[in-house]
This record gives sequence, C-alpha cells and structure tokens, in this order.
Amino acid sequence: MKILLVDDSPDARLFLHKVLRDAGYRDTLSASSAHDAFKYLDLEHAGAGAKGIDLIMMDVRMPEIDGVEACHRIKAVEALRDIPIIMITVRSQQEALRAAFDAGATDYIKKPFEEVELLARVRAALKLKKEIDARKNWEQELTKTISELDAAFHEMVTLQQLIPVCPASKKPLADQTSQSALETYIQTHPNAKFHYTACSSCLKQ
Repeated sequence: MKILLVDDSPDARLFLHKVLRDAGYRDTLSASSAHDAFKYLDLEHAGAGAKGIDLIMMDVRMPEIDGVEACHRIKAVEALRDIPIIMITVRSQQEALRAAFDAGATDYIKKPFEEVELLARVRAALKLKKEIDARKNWEQELTKTISELDAAFHEMVTLQQLIPVCPASKKPLADQTSQSALETYIQTHPNAKFHYTACSSCLKQ
C-alpha cells in the first residue's frame, strides 16, 4: 500500500522512509510541504489524478500551510476523504493536535519517534483503509446488482404486457397479443433474440 510522508524536515522524512522500508512498506512518497502533498493528491482537480495513496503521515508544524490546515483541505475533497491521516507532533502541540482531529485526522505519532508505536499506528491506519475500500466495493456491487434486478423487473413487466391472459383460466390469449406493443418492444430492443417462425400470411405466399 502507498504511503505519503509530509514533513519539512529532511531528517524526519529519511528516518520515516527507513523505518517503513525495513518493515516492508516500500511504496512511499515524500513531500517537504503541504503544497507538494497537494500535487501528489491532485487537489487542484478534486483528487481526480491522485496517485492511489492509502495513508498520509503529516507533520503538524510546517511553513506556509501547516498540517492542520492541510488536513482540513484534504478532507474537504470527497475523493480523498477516506484516506487516513496520521499527524506527526511533539508534546507541546496538544492544541494543534486537537484541531487536527477536528479537521479529520485519524491518529497521531509523537516526536521523537518510537518505532514500535509508529509501526503499530501505521498498521492500524492501513487496516482501516482496507476495510473502507472493501465496504465501498461491496456498496458499489450492491448498487449494480440492485440496478440489474430493477432493469430485469421492468423487462418482465414489459413482456407480461405483450401477452394478454384470461383472468379466469390464467391461460394466454395468443390471438389477442398486442401487435403495437410487440412492435414497440422489438424497436426498443434491437439486440433481443426471438424465436422466428413464419406467420400464416407469409406461409400462404
């Protein structure tokens, strides 16, 4: 899974890269500012060209746009809303951390880093992302199935209207089949397959 590291400190980025790579997370991207992170996330186009990022680890204190504001902007984009964000903070930044959670942050990790804690929080965030993705895929499949069933139901209703049925015997009145309804059905379903047989008039010719 792909992780985006956002920190203006080269040393912090290098350390995070090493810890993550040693733990098997080799697909990582690095950004030295919120602006660089926004480019990876394609914030300018509402996340349409985002690089499939599954987790963001972002420092609270950064120049120009800090981590709290960056988190707020990312979470305001629907296509990016489900990406977990772990804030990187120090003990003296409790108020900023509270603001980050209000902006939509998922978790936090403190400097100086403790590798065991860091990796535990990364695993938890990535597990959350997998569960979110699985739920979204299930919802999409469910919506597709419901749409197909709805189309099949309307198709069945249309076909039922082509063949009148006697209310007493429940037998079809084949000689009273609505010719206009049948013609309309054939015109609106050009790819439909029918059992073709010559009518009595054509046989006589």
